[in-house]
Amino acid sequence: MTEIQKAFVAKVELALRELGAKIVVFDQELQVPAWDITLDREGHVWPLRLVTVGWNVDELPVVYWRRPTPIWGWPHVSCTGDVCVSDREGLEYDPEDVPGVIEWLLQEATRLLAHSSAMAEEERQLAFADELEGYLRNDGSSSAILDEKLDSTKSLYAEVAFMRRGRSGPITPKVCRVNQGTTTLSACHQERLGLLDVTIHQIFGLLSEWENDWWDIFLSRLSPALRAVATASKNRGVVLRVPSSFGHSLLLLYWGLRPAKIRSTYLLQRQDHEYLVQRTGGEPVMRHVIVAGCGSIGSRVAEHLALAGVSKITLVDNDKFSPDNLGRHLLGKQSISKSKVDELANLLKERMPGIRIEARATSVQTVLAKGKLAVADAIVLATGNSTLERSIVRRAFREKWQSLIVSTSVEAAGLGGHAIAMRPGTPGCLDCLYLDPDTQRSLPSMRTALMEPGQKVTRQLTGCGAFTPYSALDATRTAILAAERVLTNVPLYSRWAGEAALAKEEGIQPSATYDALRTLRIASDINPSELAQPRCPCCGV
Repeated sequence: MTEIQKAFVAKVELALRELGAKIVVFDQELQVPAWDITLDREGHVWPLRLVTVGWNVDELPVVYWRRPTPIWGWPHVSCTGDVCVSDREGLEYDPEDVPGVIEWLLQEATRLLAHSSAMAEEERQLAFADELEGYLRNDGSSSAILDEKLDSTKSLYAEVAFMRRGRSGPITPKVCRVNQGTTTLSACHQERLGLLDVTIHQIFGLLSEWENDWWDIFLSRLSPALRAVATASKNRGVVLRVPSSFGHSLLLLYWGLRPAKIRSTYLLQRQDHEYLVQRTGGEPVMRHVIVAGCGSIGSRVAEHLALAGVSKITLVDNDKFSPDNLGRHLLGKQSISKSKVDELANLLKERMPGIRIEARATSVQTVLAKGKLAVADAIVLATGNSTLERSIVRRAFREKWQSLIVSTSVEAAGLGGHAIAMRPGTPGCLDCLYLDPDTQRSLPSMRTALMEPGQKVTRQLTGCGAFTPYSALDATRTAILAAERVLTNVPLYSRWAGEAALAKEEGIQPSATYDALRTLRIASDINPSELAQPRCPCCGV
């Protein structure tokens, strides 16, 4: 060992002794320092193994419970005895404080072990059920896709591929996906599966691989009805639904057409819409949102709504994706010259399986003429055409649509963006922003714009095709505001004002509204009652 390594070992061993640990042996079996120790805590002597990732504690060391493996049924303990004291997310500590790290680590490990030891066997296994999937994953279980919500009234199938090990090795089956009658993977064939609702106690001792001895004991724990499903000749495996405090784990016990001596446990990777949304901390939003205009802002609004759990989104835009927009659009190079809505629909379905996406490669005016806009729970107007959007809002108020309407736009050169949420029947609309509050006369531009009127900000790089300069970050910030307005489902005008470094470089003059927002003299959110104008031709009362 180097002098640095010797010094590290001395630090760790001093810390262990000061904690009252007895060092049984030190070794470097896996080319990393490790100590077998015993530690007495409140009369219980715990045999442990401390392993550091290297010759420091830059990464949290690992503590193992030294006892015969595999260990099964203990919360926070893997099959190899690794005591999970932390998921390492959000953990902060001083990497120079070796004694402090060792002390905290061993205190947490023995606390967890002592807590589980004090439980009755049945209680301990119930707690372990919450960690069953992670336990099996650490033990080497493979995963298979389950991308639709499990329906116990439908038949289950495994999509199985046959893989050869090496050039001349044996051909073995691999379950790639579990479905309920619809295949999606090529070069796979269907094999029938059963479904069993079982408890954690009935699968005691289940590992990533199992043999006849475990299977026979498992069958003995089942009711006659469940045993009949498990042993049905048509089945090539069984899906187990194991309850936990978070819902349930889904496992697949697979043996295939020609059962081998050693058979496999698969983890079913749920990708259904409800599960994925719940993983974000939310719940599915059973609403239909139309996004009219799928440019840099509209595409990101659709993305955030999809990821937030909105159940159905209709995309409206008749443009094809241009390479000019690669720098700020959600779509990439593979979508060039293809329909924006079709490409965006495919992308969102990949991002959030199970969501319903309708792609309408047509103009907003066409959809409006057919009366299709009025049927949605919310409508996002991200067309970049204020005249068109004012016309749509006027019609919505005149016909008393039930939809929340959100008009969203971004201003040039990083000045900021707007998301104006309105509801027909509630005073305060887009037209109100085009009226002088003092005279009630019509204005040529939006009075809350962040740029002084009369300035030209469009650019041309190729001699044609003018565009407004703003970044992907500007589009994202604005899209988030618009998505929030949809999700809260409350009329409100929200805006943001940026640093506008590009505007300053280009000599673009910000408006008084911009200056007031940046200096916090006015609020970034405006309630409809503050927005409403008495002589508004759209919403005036």
